[in-house]
Amino acid sequence: MKSNYKPIGNYVNLVEERNEELQDLPLIGLSITKKFIPSIANTIGTDMSTYRTIYKNQFAYSAVTSRNGDRLTIALFKDLDKGLISQAYTPFEITDTNKLLPDYLMMWFSRPEFDRYARFKSHGSARELFSWDDLCDSIIPVPHPDKQREIVKEYNTIVNRIVLNNQLIKKLEETAQAIYKQWFIDFEFPDEINRVMLNNYVKTNPQLNLRKNELATYVEMNDLTTSSMGIIGSIKREFIGGSKFQNLDTLLARITPCLENGKTAFVDILDDGEIAGGSTEFIVMRAIENVSPYWVYCLARDENFRAYAISSMVGSSGRQRVHEKYLENYLLPEINFVVMDEFHKTVKPIFKMVNLKSIENTKLATIRNLLLSKLATIEN
Repeated sequence: MKSNYKPIGNYVNLVEERNEELQDLPLIGLSITKKFIPSIANTIGTDMSTYRTIYKNQFAYSAVTSRNGDRLTIALFKDLDKGLISQAYTPFEITDTNKLLPDYLMMWFSRPEFDRYARFKSHGSARELFSWDDLCDSIIPVPHPDKQREIVKEYNTIVNRIVLNNQLIKKLEETAQAIYKQWFIDFEFPDEINRVMLNNYVKTNPQLNLRKNELATYVEMNDLTTSSMGIIGSIKREFIGGSKFQNLDTLLARITPCLENGKTAFVDILDDGEIAGGSTEFIVMRAIENVSPYWVYCLARDENFRAYAISSMVGSSGRQRVHEKYLENYLLPEINFVVMDEFHKTVKPIFKMVNLKSIENTKLATIRNLLLSKLATIEN
């Protein structure tokens, strides 16, 4: 072990404060993305005095690592001065922030290597736990605080750029959606307007020539977000079956709760002519000739269309799905293709900018992950 490696337990203490005074504080939960999130728990009739109080720059974690995506749920509380968390979480704090910075320690917890270590050290029968003692026995390189600040500053520069890009992507998508709504939804329909079925403009799950066992880009449901039109990740693997798609297609989640949460993606990450594979839980939507692929994506995000899709879901309560044939019967006003062409030209730069910012974020994420990996080699 290098001389600057120290047990984390040398620098942290448990925090035991409870909400005994029944303060009206925000109720916060943790996600496996290592972030605090607003809790949606129903607390009616709950004894809130048993909840733990957490303060800014304190940590909390869940000891349970089984059935958790091989990740340790742990986060640094930064957004508020004070909040409440469930007694299921263990809060702790750094005893001397002049020796170990909270942000630096959170960087260490963010490393995939730390997640693997936590899973390896977890033990139990019904549930595997990474205990408080296990966490305290974990070691971390502790350079001079000035070096820690330098590392944190470099890391935050990258992270903040990603956040800004994501905010811009969100605004761009909202702009495209607003244009779609104004041009194709928010106008007065005369009674005699022609209505046609969706299959006049969109093909669902079209056939593509991708054979089983062929190496291809593969997209899982986790590679789609609820807030961005792009695909955030993908892997190369042998195609074993599922959906097939290409650039300019739209992927619509067909299963609850992904459809209800808005998981939809516009495909623009593939090479020219490349065919990709994906989860069987995607419905692939492709524009026919003279229909803008951007219009198809905006349609898939439209609240009226999604309400129709959700209303047609079939299956058990926990695993309901939409069938593409239901979507093909969706009725909408007959399209004016002059307007369609103008829409395509108007929103194309928006989709292009989203693509560029998504590519930039992918590169920034690679640099961020390299920086996290290099923490293990930090010297004093």
